[in-house]
Amino acid sequence: MNHSVSSLFGAPIPESKILAALQKKPDVLEQFRQFSEEDRSRILAFLAGERSLQILSDRFFKQILNPESTPERLESLLSAVFGQKVTIAGIISREEMQITETGSQVIMDIVVRLQDGALVNVEMQRVGYLFPGQRTSCYLSDLIMKQYDVVRSEKKDRFSYKDLCPVTILVIMDRSSEEFRDVRPEYIHRQQVSYTSGARVETLENVIYISLDTFQEMAENEIGNDLDAWLTFFCYDDSEHVLRLVSAHPEFIPMYQDIANFRKTPEEVIGMFSEALRIMDRNTTKYMFEQLQERVTEQAEQIAEQAEQMAEQEKKHQQEIAAAQEEIRLLREQLAARKKMDIE
Repeated sequence: MNHSVSSLFGAPIPESKILAALQKKPDVLEQFRQFSEEDRSRILAFLAGERSLQILSDRFFKQILNPESTPERLESLLSAVFGQKVTIAGIISREEMQITETGSQVIMDIVVRLQDGALVNVEMQRVGYLFPGQRTSCYLSDLIMKQYDVVRSEKKDRFSYKDLCPVTILVIMDRSSEEFRDVRPEYIHRQQVSYTSGARVETLENVIYISLDTFQEMAENEIGNDLDAWLTFFCYDDSEHVLRLVSAHPEFIPMYQDIANFRKTPEEVIGMFSEALRIMDRNTTKYMFEQLQERVTEQAEQIAEQAEQMAEQEKKHQQEIAAAQEEIRLLREQLAARKKMDIE
């Protein structure tokens, strides 16, 4: 079935009319003017009905993939990632994720409980963090301990560790960190736990990273399966890719239409976009600081190692000089003794 741009993005509106409407809202207009020229053009094209909008920010992501109102969408995504049909049985609120009143509360995007009891955290990152393994380990620890507290409280003396269900963290990165860029063209990274002995030990943790930037860099982004379709949905918002996607996977049409509904409230779009940029700028700054800090630490360690090597070389050099001087002293003593014997 052929689809038109207007059937997906809504009726077109002249950019002049959009700008005139923004002129009547000074605060919103000021926010809009603070965007880069590229971002302003992108938002205007969306509001004009010429393209869609990526849902990579937290608020966009949660509204389009809301597990309460449209659980089938998140179920479709998770099914595509896991390679098997999954059903969402419930949603874990952020308040529930706090282990104790004074415990740490890790902010995540969406946490759901599947029908088999497994917990899944779906997180969207515009910029991949440094130390991704350490960060996800902390997230997993919070989720596992929360589950442990709840199950132990319910089961009491009947509690067994086999009552605990697997916990999965799915991290979708718009711009992946160095660890994942180093293994391009691979863009799906699934954790595997194994033992040198070959022992098969079941664990609760499971981590999956998806690098959208690597997916985009591939020479051909053929929509071969449901996962390709979802990654295309996350990566592209231009009309060409959108029309190609919905032609092969019409189930995405309602999502694009929901995104197009944001056109009715430009101030909300600009506000959400502004918030997303602030978060991305903050995360990017933090990421760059962490990178710089890591480089400084590495350089300091290298300098300390070089200084230690130089000190060791200097010590060895001084020892060689001392040994040579001692050898000269002994030779002189021997020469002096021979001269004395010749005189006598």
